[in-house]
Amino acid sequence: VLLTSLLAGTASAWHALIVQNKGGGHGELGFQLAKKIASEGHSCTLLQDTACKSESAPFSEYSTLPSSVTVEPHDFNLPYTPQTEYSYVWDNFSSNPDSPLTSSLLEHFKNSPPLRYNYISSAGIYSPPKDFGSDTCGPLLETFDVNPEKGQTKVENALKASKIPTFCYRPQYIYGPSQNKYVYLDYYFDRICNSLPLPIPGSGSQLASLTNAVSVASLLYCGAESHESTFEVFNCGASDLHTYNEIAELISEVVGEPAKIVNDISGKGSFPFRPNNFYVKPTKIIKELNWEELPTSFKYDLEWYYEDWKVRREGKEVDVEKDLEAMGSKA
Repeated sequence: VLLTSLLAGTASAWHALIVQNKGGGHGELGFQLAKKIASEGHSCTLLQDTACKSESAPFSEYSTLPSSVTVEPHDFNLPYTPQTEYSYVWDNFSSNPDSPLTSSLLEHFKNSPPLRYNYISSAGIYSPPKDFGSDTCGPLLETFDVNPEKGQTKVENALKASKIPTFCYRPQYIYGPSQNKYVYLDYYFDRICNSLPLPIPGSGSQLASLTNAVSVASLLYCGAESHESTFEVFNCGASDLHTYNEIAELISEVVGEPAKIVNDISGKGSFPFRPNNFYVKPTKIIKELNWEELPTSFKYDLEWYYEDWKVRREGKEVDVEKDLEAMGSKA
């Protein structure tokens, strides 16, 4: 059991480094984390991959960040040597310990370790037991085996070997304001709002852990001042779980249109989640780091998400080719 010593407050403000990727499933985390750090009275440098699409969220909103956040563009194909001392690091980029950027960071912080190196890994690296995957089993646990060939596994192992004090976070299925990847919920909204069949693998009773990016940022921040352990792994997700069919039903209520669910399809089609149970819960981080989940409601989030979806997607054609293939004779 991890022994923690969480401080009620900090005696003085500190400066952190956030290493932010060019976008994707974790694309908004650097932005939300920078806001969280600033709101707690600290400052940070947001090292941003220049390969990002600067006209897209959240990168287009960096100008709204507080003055205590400095955005530093950098070509992530090149090494990076910090020119100042950082108390904490959040790495939301690395997937190859031998890449020029990651190897330079590990070498630097091996010689000049921060109080904590926080690595944002992925729950996708898990290799659950062979009997895991039915509609009723779960959740994935931090003690489960991971795929040694996954890049995030290799980075986790490199950090552990380096002896840099490290927390690894394994998030899954993120949505939220200023997000960069919309596919998880857009799949449902696109079909329900356009009165299209909604293919869902299996019985639809499989559980999903969908987490608001603001809540993820608070989770990533919560262990900043716990200094007792040199290496720990935490799942990163919401306690509030929903089945695949329940997500459809909730969205149906929000938009006022029926969800034409088609279960037990052949294959996965364009469905954004895994066809079997594959979800995480934040049990360990709640117990060991006293993380307090934000009082958010998934259904409330669906309401503002719907308004955002209308701006981005209303009236646009939905590609259903893979849906038709997956539904076969049920189409």
